[in-house]
Amino acid sequence: MDILFIGDILNFKKYSQFQSVKDFNNQIEQWMVEYKHLFTKSELLALKRLIRFSAKVPGVCNAKINTILESITE
Repeated sequence: MDILFIGDILNFKKYSQFQSVKDFNNQIEQWMVEYKHLFTKSELLALKRLIRFSAKVPGVCNAKINTILESITE
């Protein structure tokens, strides 16, 4: 079992299941077509912000919850 530590996002690259940001974005678009209607407006806003924080290493985010929440309220 791996022990995860907060740090450089590139340390988490092995957890990405995507070949590129383009691949990640395409998968997100397809997923949104099918499931977007299940979310409230606020939930979609939070999900989209989380997706933005998951682009440096496609599909992986290590941002603190406070960082994500602060970015939503800006």
